[in-house]
Amino acid sequence: MTNSDSRGRCLSVAPIMPTTDVARTKEHYERLGFVVNVIDDFMMTRRDDIELFFSLSPDHDPKRTASCTYVRVTDADALHAEWQAVVLGLRKPRNTDYNMREFGFIDPDNNLILFGSRLE
Repeated sequence: MTNSDSRGRCLSVAPIMPTTDVARTKEHYERLGFVVNVIDDFMMTRRDDIELFFSLSPDHDPKRTASCTYVRVTDADALHAEWQAVVLGLRKPRNTDYNMREFGFIDPDNNLILFGSRLE
C-alpha cells in the first residue's frame, strides 16, 4: 500500500515509569502543572498534549532501575523558566549537537525526563 492514510497511525505515547510513593509523585508532578489522576497504585498525568504514567513498584531501586523519557516542547527556555522555582536539581538548558535546546530533571524515583525544543 502506498497511500499513507490507509496505514495505522501512531498518535501519542505515554511511558509508564516506576514510583515507590504515589502520593509523593502526585505532588511533584502537580507542582509542574500536570493534571493527575490516581487509580489505586497507578497514576496518569497530563499536561498539554503529553501524558506520563507511573506505576507503584515497591521493589523499585532508584539507584539501579530508573528510566529516561524525552518530551518535545515548543520552547525549552520558557518551560525551564516556569519550573525553575519549583523543581530541585533542574538542569540548565543547553544546545545539543543534534539541533535541540534541552534541559532535564531527575524525579524523586530517579526517572530522568528531558524536555527539548528544536533549534532554529
